[in-house]
Amino acid sequence: MDRILCPVCQVKFVPREELAPDGELICPVCGARLQVKELEPEVVLERFPEEPEVEINDRIDRFADLRGFVFNENRELVVEGLLDKEKMFGDFYCPCRLENVPENVCPCLDTRSGAVKRNGRCLCGLFWLPEVVEDD
Repeated sequence: MDRILCPVCQVKFVPREELAPDGELICPVCGARLQVKELEPEVVLERFPEEPEVEINDRIDRFADLRGFVFNENRELVVEGLLDKEKMFGDFYCPCRLENVPENVCPCLDTRSGAVKRNGRCLCGLFWLPEVVEDD
């Protein structure tokens, strides 16, 4: 099967399961829940329609599970910042970044590209390596 584009993280991936019209799948890169809108002539995905608070909490939970990351006590503060950015700018841009560009949609490109493994946590402190949180 060909690679398909995630509308959230803008990364192409090969789906692990068979796609069905109006079906759903999880992006293995960012953890977004996606809905299949078209299969022909090419696969078109959209975000699964859900309330913003549900969408972002589920996405960050799935992303953390996919990567083996954990959260610390600041999770709710960061989620509040993400929800505020979604209300103001239409997407869940990292609250610690000034630019509201696709690369900064949570989980941001830096986080997806290894910042947590390099630094023990992401810039805004949402995603952490388990051993770093345990040492606090």
